[in-house]
Formats: sequence, structure tokens, C-alpha cells
Amino acid sequence: MTNCKKCEGEIGKYSINGIEFGLCKKCGIVIISEENFKKLAAKIDINCKIIDLFALPSINIKKNPIKCEICDDEMEQVYCEGVVIDRCPKCRMLLFDNGELSKYFSIFSSTKVDITSNTAFLKKYCNLSDVPKGIRKEERIEMKIQSKEVEKSVPSANGWLMVSVLIMVPILGLLGFLLTTLFPILAFLTVPLGVIMFFTFFFLINGFKILKPQEALVYTLFGKYYGTLKNAGFYWVNPLASTTLGIISLKASTLDNGQQKINDVMGNPIQVGIIVTWEIQDTAKALFNVNNYTSFLSAQCDSALRNIVRLYPYDAPEDSNIQSLKDDSAEISEKLKARIQDCVSVAGINIIDARITHLAYSSEIAAAMLQRQQANAVIDAKRAIVDGAVGMVEMAIDKLSLNKNINLDEKTKASMVNNLLVVLCSNKDSQPVVRNDLL
Repeated sequence: MTNCKKCEGEIGKYSINGIEFGLCKKCGIVIISEENFKKLAAKIDINCKIIDLFALPSINIKKNPIKCEICDDEMEQVYCEGVVIDRCPKCRMLLFDNGELSKYFSIFSSTKVDITSNTAFLKKYCNLSDVPKGIRKEERIEMKIQSKEVEKSVPSANGWLMVSVLIMVPILGLLGFLLTTLFPILAFLTVPLGVIMFFTFFFLINGFKILKPQEALVYTLFGKYYGTLKNAGFYWVNPLASTTLGIISLKASTLDNGQQKINDVMGNPIQVGIIVTWEIQDTAKALFNVNNYTSFLSAQCDSALRNIVRLYPYDAPEDSNIQSLKDDSAEISEKLKARIQDCVSVAGINIIDARITHLAYSSEIAAAMLQRQQANAVIDAKRAIVDGAVGMVEMAIDKLSLNKNINLDEKTKASMVNNLLVVLCSNKDSQPVVRNDLL
């Protein structure tokens, strides 16, 4: 047993079908070699996409890098699809912080993998029985609100049919009045019936409802969910049933929570704003699962945005193959949409679209980041100029060498290379100088 270089906890050595790795009993980090990690990926999912983590460029995120358990050298960090992984180029060892192992496979595995702690992941997907106790779990808490109500259609009748039925009530009342006039002896029977029919008429007339397209009414009867009226038209519903919040719009709506200041994966504060297009899909869940579905949606959008943005850098080099908020907004927006949908499904809300509308460095670092971007642009431009100049010099020397009438010694070639590079790489127009010692 050795001690963890991160938390000084005890690291247990485990083996699953010949796959050896170390697991810290205190902080839950997993230490595994490159070879064993590939075996682990094949065991979990034979079709899992294998990423060469040692071919990715290193980044500097952690102020105090973790030292390798084997050679005691400081480990590098690599960024891979939202996961920051520590690696040791010398020993070819990988270190996954608690939760990063399942997060890696949730991205690259062809099957669905739940994001959970390293211990729970190994126990579930690798049948690890000897699980150490006392590991600090950093599991993703999924919202579970079990609704006892399921949206159903409210019992209703055609409004025009009920109108024809109610028209018969005053007609019957008029006939009763005529019978009373002709036969006064029937008054003891017709008068009570007339009173009942009078109150019945005004009671039933309160059940008429008119719905426009993309509108709904949710009814309760004596405190219980009675049903939902959704289709446009003229209806009659039980007058004893009452509506909860009046007419509910089923039209697509847009939510703009404004801009938020969030730290990206590199720790840089950035300003991010999103617009979410949504609609109500289940009226029963929207009214009975949460207190206010619009406020609930707003809070979940803020939470999902923070959880997604902190996994990516604002910008990344072009040849690094690293997803960034600036260059991969479409892919990140899809992930953001999926994350919000997972959070608001319990409220019967369907997310139609989620888009990042504003993305910029925060004001306190905007000037410094602009200077860095300008410096990177100048470096890239100089690199392109030098590469082109070297190619042109090589081409010039090769063509001159093919000419038998021209003999160039090494000193002349060196002078020629120097002059051509100065001319091609200079920011100013060249001024030729004629040597008189060659005349």
C-alpha cells in the first residue's frame, strides 16, 4: 500500500480480469497505466472510442500539479472533451480524479454510461466487489420528482349540443306554466319542477368554455386532478370542476435570463448569455410537480449553463482538436439543450432549442486576453511568413544548383540564404546593395 500524493490517503491495488489499477480510499482517484486503461475501455465497451491521451497537447490548469506515484515527477494535464486528465509522459500513467472516469466513458462509449464516482463506476461496470469505504463521492445528483398525476383529457361534451339541450329547459318551463294555467290542480307539481329547472339552467350554463388554438385549461374537482382541455373549440365541462390557473398557453416561448459571469475550464471569467425556446408538453406535471414552472425553468437554465460552460475553455488553438466555447458553439449548444431537458422534464416542459447568444471575456481580463490574442495572431503570421520564406529559399538554391554555368560554394550559399530571408521576412521594402568586388 502507498499513500496518495494528492490527499495522503491510502491507495489500494486492485485487479479485474488482469486489469491492474490503483484506487485511493480517501479521495477516490484512479491511477492506471496506458495499457491497462485500454484494456479497461475494451471491457466496459468493446466499441468504445479509444483516444490517445499521450498525443494530446498538455495544458497548465492546476497550480500545484500532482506528482506521479511511480517516478515522483510532476504530472501534465490534458484536456479531452470536457475532461481534464493528469498524465505522466515518463511512466505512461494516467490519473483520473473522482468522477472523471465515468465522465470520460459517458462521452466516448457507444452505450449510455451514468456519471458517478470512480468507485461506483468500477463497482457497476467492472463488477468491483472489494470496494473501499470512506471515499468522498462526487456523484451527479439527478432530480427525481415523482408525479402522481398523468395528463388526461377532461370529460367534456360538444358545446353546441349542450346549447340545444339547454334551450329545451325554458321551453319545458313555459309548457309547465301553461299547464298550471289550464289545470291549477297541477300547481303543486309544476311549481317545484319549474324552480328546479330554473336553477339547473343557470347552473349548467356555467360549464361552457371556448378554447383558442394552442391553449389549455386544467381542471380540478373537489381538490383532485380532473383532466385537461387542450383542443381548440366550443365545449361544455362539468360546472363543479374548477380551473387552477386559468388558460395556459401551449405556444413556444423564449426565455432570456441575461448574461452570467462563469469561469471556464481554465479559470478565466467570461460573460455568457443564452436564449432558450420551450413549450409546455404535460400540463399536469407543469402545475402539480413544481410551484412555478417558469421560475423553475429559469433556475434550471442557469444551473445547466454553469455546468456546461465550466467544462470548456473560451478559446483553444486551431490544431489542438479541443472543443471551445468560441469555435464549437453549435455542439455545445446541443449539449446544453440536452442538459436543460434532463432537468426540466419533471415539470412537463419540452426544450425546443438552446443557443448561446453572447460570449465574451469578463471586463477585468478582457484587455489582457485581447493582447494575448493579438500576440498569438502575430506569432501565427510570423510562422507562416518564415515557413514560406524557407520554402522559397530552398527552391531558389535548388534551381541555381541545376544551372551548370553557376557554381555556388558554401559561403556564397550561406550569404544568399541570409539575404533572401532578410528580404522575404522583413516588414519593410528591401533596398538592394550592389557589391563592387564582384565586378
